[in-house]
Amino acid sequence: MQSYVTLFFVSFILCLIIILSSGYGFSRRGEVDEVAIQSAHSGFVPRVGGLAVYISILVLIPLLSFGFIPLSVVFELDAVQITLLILSAIPVFSVGLAEDLGYDMSPRARLVASAVSSIVAILLFGTWLENLGVPGLDTLLMFAPLGILFTIFATVGVVNAFNLIDGLNGLSSYVTVSVAVSLSVIAFQAGKIQTSIYLVLVVAAVMGFMVLNFPMGKIFLGDGGAYALGHLLVWSSIILINSASETSAFAILLVFFWPVADTGLAIWRRWKLGNPADRPDRLHFHQLAMRFLEIRFFGRERREIANPLATLILIPLISAPQVLAVLFWDDFGATVWSTLVVAVVFVALYLIGIGLAKRGRNRNA
Repeated sequence: MQSYVTLFFVSFILCLIIILSSGYGFSRRGEVDEVAIQSAHSGFVPRVGGLAVYISILVLIPLLSFGFIPLSVVFELDAVQITLLILSAIPVFSVGLAEDLGYDMSPRARLVASAVSSIVAILLFGTWLENLGVPGLDTLLMFAPLGILFTIFATVGVVNAFNLIDGLNGLSSYVTVSVAVSLSVIAFQAGKIQTSIYLVLVVAAVMGFMVLNFPMGKIFLGDGGAYALGHLLVWSSIILINSASETSAFAILLVFFWPVADTGLAIWRRWKLGNPADRPDRLHFHQLAMRFLEIRFFGRERREIANPLATLILIPLISAPQVLAVLFWDDFGATVWSTLVVAVVFVALYLIGIGLAKRGRNRNA
C-alpha cells in the first residue's frame, strides 16, 4: 500500500505540474491539436501526461530494492527483471514524447521505435511468442526467426493501437487500467505473483494521471505515454504466456481486444477508402459514440459533457471481453469462441454507429 500510494502521488503531482506549466513548456503543438480532424476536445490541453506516468513508473525501480521496505524483499520480486522491462520502453517512449513536444516524428520513425523497444525486450529476456495454440502457426513459430518477427509485428501493432484510443477523456487511461487489472488477475490465477503485483503497481501510476484526465480532460497521455504503457503491458502478457503455458493466447487477445479491434477497423476503413493507413480520421468507435451523443442530445457546443459520457458508455463494451478472458483464461476453446462472438458484436455495433453518423450528417446538411 505504501508503494501504491507513492506511485499514485508521484504521478498525480507531476501531472499537476505539467498542467500548471503547460503554457510555458508543453504548448508547442497546441494549435495543431486544436484543429486536428480527430480532435475530441475544445481548447488547448497538454498531451504529455505520459511523461508523468512513465517517470512515476521509473520510481518503481528504487522502490524495488531501496525503499523503506524494499518490494523485492516483501514480495520476493525479481527487481532486475522488472527494471529491465521498464527500461526497455525508453526507445518508443522517447520518440513518442518528442512528437508530443512538437517535434515531428514520422509514422515510420514511431514504428521503428516500437520495433526497437520490442527487440530490446527480446534480447533482455530471451523470449518471444512460440506457442499460441493454433495448429500450423505454432509449427512456424518454433522456427526462431519467424517467431521473433511475428512477435515484433504483434507487439508493434498493440503499442500503436494504444495510441489511437487516446482521444476521449478517460478512455485511454481506463483501457490501460482495465488491461492491467485483467492481466494481473490472470497472472494471479496462473500463480505468477510477481507479474500480478507489478501490474497492480503500474495501475497506481496510471490512476494518478486518470483522476485529472477524467472527467474534465485536463491532461492527456500523448504518444509517449500511450506507446510506453502499450509496450509494458503487451510484454507483460508475453512473459506471462511463456511462463504459464496453460494461459490461453486468445484470453490475452480478449484482454487487449478493444484497442486491437479498433485499430484493425481503422486499417480496413482507410484501405477501403484508398487512404494511407496512417492518415487520421474521426471514424474510430469512440468518436462515433461521442458524435452520436452530440447529434442526438447535446450538440457540439456541449462537448465537455458528450466527451466523458461517451467514455462511460463504452466501458461495458471494453470490459466485457476482459471479463470473458479472466473467466476462461486457461480454456483455449472457450476463449476462441468468445473472441469470435465479441468480434461479431463489435463489428455490428460499429456499422450501426456508422449508419447513425451518416444519418446525422445528412440531417445537418
